[in-house]
Amino acid sequence: MSDIKIKEHIVEVIKACETAFVSTINLDNFPETRALDNVLNRKLDNVLNRRIDDRLEIYFLGDSDSPKVEQFKKNSNASLYYYVAGSWKNMILFGKLELVTDKSLKDKLWLDDFLQYYKNGKDDERYGIFKFTPTIYKYYPYEAGNLTCSPEIGSI
Repeated sequence: MSDIKIKEHIVEVIKACETAFVSTINLDNFPETRALDNVLNRKLDNVLNRRIDDRLEIYFLGDSDSPKVEQFKKNSNASLYYYVAGSWKNMILFGKLELVTDKSLKDKLWLDDFLQYYKNGKDDERYGIFKFTPTIYKYYPYEAGNLTCSPEIGSI
């Protein structure tokens, strides 16, 4: 599969998922996995619909004072797992996780739905955006009636 087709597949799976599972290394050096709402990647077409040959960046809403922030400040290695319910489409991405500090980007990614979490809006000091930059992908190709046990693995 070409690099562009792989990125298109990755974006298709991301957009189809309501939830992503992120794993970080906690402060005791154990993997820790939690579910994250995939709202930014489903609702904001401009986040994922940039030119497909651009570097893929995936954004999530989260509290800037969340314990995971300390975890990825210590070790930014992380993975994201996506699974499309009712299908065999799934994917794991490996890369780096960081807290976005660029106010203009945070403003651009703001959705009014977030007011339920951040009563002071975009200026709430707890309002945080996490950026995941994948470097490696792994998925099992699936076509109707044909699931392979050999994963596709490569660099992004």
